[in-house]
Amino acid sequence: MKAVLFDFAGTLFDDRALRDAHLRQLRFVAGAAGVEATDEELRAAYRRGMGVAYRAVAVQPSYSHRTLFGAAFAATADALGGALDESTANEAVDRQYRATVDEAVLRPDCLDTLAALRQASTHVQLVSNIDDEQLQPMLDRLGLRGALDAWTSSDEAGSCKPDPAIYCLALAKADVAPDRALFVGDSIHHDVLGPAALGMHTAWLAPRPGADPGDARPDAVLRSLGDVLDLVGAGAVP
Repeated sequence: MKAVLFDFAGTLFDDRALRDAHLRQLRFVAGAAGVEATDEELRAAYRRGMGVAYRAVAVQPSYSHRTLFGAAFAATADALGGALDESTANEAVDRQYRATVDEAVLRPDCLDTLAALRQASTHVQLVSNIDDEQLQPMLDRLGLRGALDAWTSSDEAGSCKPDPAIYCLALAKADVAPDRALFVGDSIHHDVLGPAALGMHTAWLAPRPGADPGDARPDAVLRSLGDVLDLVGAGAVP
């Protein structure tokens, strides 16, 4: 295996650990929309809102995540029985981005895993559906610039996973053929089906114990990020 390409949110850091930080933005949305709701009602409304926003862009090969989240917050307010204007929705995105940049924490085994792979002369790259305005400060704060050989954002690629162009750019940076690369991530569509369609090997980082990838059939299921070392070292993927 010549290269291991990693998703970012949900993989190198656990985005579920940001639930409380992001709940503050939902409370801001409710307050700006002039409605009252419990935390569970806010989270349920956000799930509906994100579903509405994502379905509107999912058919496009590329989209701005700032636009996606702004639409999700506006749809959240609508689900709560209120409304947000564009300026307030954009402020909610600003707050969300700041919370993610300031409070995301790498998985405990992340930096050691990346270092071990690089020590074994494996190209290590981050490939993420994320805006550069969020990615660049996170690379600095989390100490990832020196831990990676490269990174590819959907902003840079003009392509969002599972569109093929973002994977092709990442493979070109790694200078490897698809069958010599392993993609590691927590999303079935973005990190398993998308890379596999190009001939990459895939390892699915299960979001919780007992999670089932269904019919996706990744080459491996990881229970922790560091499991990728055993996978590559054992030759389970060529």
